[in-house]
Amino acid sequence: MSAPVGGGMASPLRRTIEWLRHARPAAVFVVPLVVYLILVLLGMTTSNIGVSALREDPSDPLGVQLGQSQEIRSDEWGTESPIWLGQLARDGAEDTSPLSVSNDFFAQIPSGPVSAIVFFDGSALALGQWLPDEMLFAAKWCLPSLLLAIGLPVLFRQITGRLRWGYLATALILFAPATAWWSARPVNTLGFVAAGCALAIFGTRRLVQRRWMTAIAAFLAGGILLARTPTYYQPLAIVLAIPVVVATALFLLRDVGTWRQKLLGLGAIAVSGAVWTGLLFWENGDTVTAGLSTVYPGDRASTGGAVSVGMLFGATNLGWLEGLGTALTLNESEISSAFTVLLVVTLILLVASRWRGTRPHAAVTLTFVAFGLFWLSWAMVDWGSIGSAIPLVNRVPSTRAMLGVGYLAILAFCFFMAQWRPPRRITVPLVAGGAAALLSAYAGSSLQQGEMPGLATWMIWVSALVTGVVVFGLVRWPGRWWSMGVAAVAAASLTITATPVLFGLGDLRASQTASEFTTWGAQSREDGTVWASTSQNVDSLMMATGTPSLSARQQIGPDIAAWEALDPDGEYEEMWNRGGLHITFAWTESDEVTLTQPVADTIVISASPCTIAERIPSFRYAVSSEALDQSCLSEYSSFAWNGVDYTVYAVDTSINAG
Repeated sequence: MSAPVGGGMASPLRRTIEWLRHARPAAVFVVPLVVYLILVLLGMTTSNIGVSALREDPSDPLGVQLGQSQEIRSDEWGTESPIWLGQLARDGAEDTSPLSVSNDFFAQIPSGPVSAIVFFDGSALALGQWLPDEMLFAAKWCLPSLLLAIGLPVLFRQITGRLRWGYLATALILFAPATAWWSARPVNTLGFVAAGCALAIFGTRRLVQRRWMTAIAAFLAGGILLARTPTYYQPLAIVLAIPVVVATALFLLRDVGTWRQKLLGLGAIAVSGAVWTGLLFWENGDTVTAGLSTVYPGDRASTGGAVSVGMLFGATNLGWLEGLGTALTLNESEISSAFTVLLVVTLILLVASRWRGTRPHAAVTLTFVAFGLFWLSWAMVDWGSIGSAIPLVNRVPSTRAMLGVGYLAILAFCFFMAQWRPPRRITVPLVAGGAAALLSAYAGSSLQQGEMPGLATWMIWVSALVTGVVVFGLVRWPGRWWSMGVAAVAAASLTITATPVLFGLGDLRASQTASEFTTWGAQSREDGTVWASTSQNVDSLMMATGTPSLSARQQIGPDIAAWEALDPDGEYEEMWNRGGLHITFAWTESDEVTLTQPVADTIVISASPCTIAERIPSFRYAVSSEALDQSCLSEYSSFAWNGVDYTVYAVDTSINAG
């Protein structure tokens, strides 16, 4: 039904607002798509690749950036984003990492026909021959947010009959501190899963209506989206994706239609997801096997354990986090979480028993509450050997349960509130708001005594007051756009300055050094030669320009044969048989190769470039910030990066290294 508009005198703005307010079906899809296309055309992201470490001259950065990049997010700016940019530089060709299996699988970049379909956004990076790199990078970067902004509200409408609580859930997820400080990794999981589950419900309902072709298309597309879940950051995928899938399955069993139709629909989406996932893992079998065979994380088994109250419930206090960066006992990423306090609020409202949801709706809400309580216990209680023996669950450290449970709290609260009937008396809203404020203050005080000693008492009081007012407003006036708007603005205020706004790709494409490496990388890929450097910043530059390098990030696992060339006796296997490993070099004049591990995720290979070239014949270019003087080396070129001057040496093992 069209919204009534006040005659011909109504302004275009009012007509637009009325159209959106009454949520015409097209608006659910059109508005997010239009915003997405604008961001893509502008090449706009919140990536941290504008950090000074990835600038040719940090005092004169290239491109347009609003806000400061966060150095702590090195997994993103130093690895994930450079891998995507390297795919662009290679025009979609497979990554070649001489010492490790390909990083493409966990970066969700295709390596065969099945992954080309499942990782369709990664396949689009091959269009760099025709479209600007910054647009393609922005398209991949923003896609999970687009899917979340469409998929989650649609899922809410399918289950509750209402969109608006889906929009609030989307806003709270997008603005949660853990989203900002983990470079939107939770959104990457939830966006694809929410869209996939919405398609599962859509397909089943079309099946009930005997619209066979539409149903089949929905099941195929939904299976593709769900198949991505195991390929990203597994601890978060386990905590976040499984509850959404289980809740959707329970809803389908309670939804309209005969049991035969419902079971057929549930079976169809399960088979589709399983087939796509199975084919994806089969296609990447060697990579998966290498990852599972590592010392870490392959052999890791975690159990539940207590984290501090501040870290678990303190998200509402994290608006001050960026300003206190120099006075933290843990880094910002480890401290950050989402709004776990909403799980407590939901339990209070459940006790109040003023709910009018249907049985299918109740099944969904209680699923999120149950999973939320389980993961809350995983981050509060020592589960001992019992916990480490639970499959899948034992892949989640308690700190990652702390990170993810707040998102389940958001979903539990918003699904519950979609059918909450506010009481006439103000008691329940006051209790809910007061409890939220008290828990926020308690968590803030815990952070003040532990992880955030610089957190002032007045900051804790302000955070608690805002939390209490927001929760009171949502419970007292549920479904009102203004109360939801206040909640969204309050959440956004916590992270509005925590991420930069970057237009383009900065020095990784606009600088002279990046241009030279793009040329060198293309030549090395053509003649089969590789590089190595002594700087992780240069390694990220080489990844971003598609330059094959021994010094790189070993995301999944090692190429054992390649490592055995450097470590034939397996003396250092405990060091290099790992995932998530930074590989870097220290050039010496020694004929021996020694390995050291200064920190858990970094390995330093110390040797002469001549020795490395003898053991790995494809090695031809050594990068160093210090002068090297060995007979097998000749100066090839020089460049500046991060304000440091580097020399590139060509290695020729036919000359006696003497």
